Amino acid sequence: MADLNPFSKVLQKHAGRAKERLLQNLGKADRTTDEDFDLHVKNFSKQQNAVMRLHKEFKNYYMCLRAMQAARRSLMDTVCELYEPCWDGVEQFLIKTEVSNKNFEDFCDKINCELVVPVGSYLYQFPEYTNKISKRNRKLLDYDNSRHNLQNLETMKKREETKIAKAKEQLEEARNHFEVINSELHDELPALYDSRVSFFATHLQNLFQAEAGFHTQDASLFLEMDGILDNLNQAYKKGAFAEKPKLCIEPSKNGAESKMPDPDYFLSKDNMVSEKSQESKAEGQKTDDIKFDDKMIDEGKVQEDGSSVSTNESTAFSTPPTTTERNMNLEMLSEMSANEEITEEDKSENKSEIPLGVNALYQVQGTYKYTAEDVDELSFNVGDIINVVAYDDPEEQEEGWLMGIFNGKKGLFPANFTTRI
Repeated sequence: MADLNPFSKVLQKHAGRAKERLLQNLGKADRTTDEDFDLHVKNFSKQQNAVMRLHKEFKNYYMCLRAMQAARRSLMDTVCELYEPCWDGVEQFLIKTEVSNKNFEDFCDKINCELVVPVGSYLYQFPEYTNKISKRNRKLLDYDNSRHNLQNLETMKKREETKIAKAKEQLEEARNHFEVINSELHDELPALYDSRVSFFATHLQNLFQAEAGFHTQDASLFLEMDGILDNLNQAYKKGAFAEKPKLCIEPSKNGAESKMPDPDYFLSKDNMVSEKSQESKAEGQKTDDIKFDDKMIDEGKVQEDGSSVSTNESTAFSTPPTTTERNMNLEMLSEMSANEEITEEDKSENKSEIPLGVNALYQVQGTYKYTAEDVDELSFNVGDIINVVAYDDPEEQEEGWLMGIFNGKKGLFPANFTTRI
């Protein structure tokens, strides 16, 4: 029976609150009002919405900076690879690009540590005050209910002093509980609302100071890199990197020099035949039928890469290719083209075999590595496939964020870290 008393007391309290709320909504019972407190609650809600919006924008800005950092590092790596070692200023240029990447990394860390994290911590206190305001409203209902119970007992024709005394005790207890929490909120809510000025100014100062410092360092580095490239360009104009073309000659197996065949080989050979025929006519020889000895290359002398080594330079360039040889070359080229088309079709078929998840709208592939910062976010690496699904509640959809399923887990991820397949 002793265990039932606390439960019965709580049940009776909830029933009394429900009855009092119903009577007040119907206009059959008056309610205690506090205009100053209502103004504090209104300002509190306004401030909470502002902080939530600012935190969302700071977080989105930080994620975009991380994406920009990855793109910029990739660009700098490519530029450094293309900067040839023999060019002037290569060491200084590589050092400057590395310093630039380090400055961008420090800038992203500063934005996270001085803006995203502090604003998130400041936002965590609002749910506590929301619960405290709700508790104060419940205590106010208890106070109004006790007050109305006492009024009803005192207006009865037959007065019951025992019940009246007990009702007075309950009213006094309810008043004390209400006044304690009401007094605390009257002090805390205005102080919290006044702190918005310092909060706003401090964090925006941190943002603009970080931006100014980063861009100042970046501008100085870029000017120095511009000077290095200008010196390189001036050296090129003076002919420092001019090189004369050299003919690449490789010795053949029999010790003779092997030369690359002339692109106008077939045309020149036809001209040579024509000239020889004209000379033979002048000498009185018959040139009606000009015959060429077609010499086929032994298959055993063909190298693995498809090139053949001639044993005699004069023999290799003495006759033009016959019609049969040309047809064989055309057949080999057509077979190679067909094999390449088959390979491309196989690749496209393999790509289309990636299964689409259940209820998935489409799929995206990670272009940058992302590590989840909240429990409702997904982590993935470059190349991972994510199934994009619809939000459970469309009103909760955030700009720049998608809902997806990866490795059996459902969560949010930034859209600019992926590309649609």
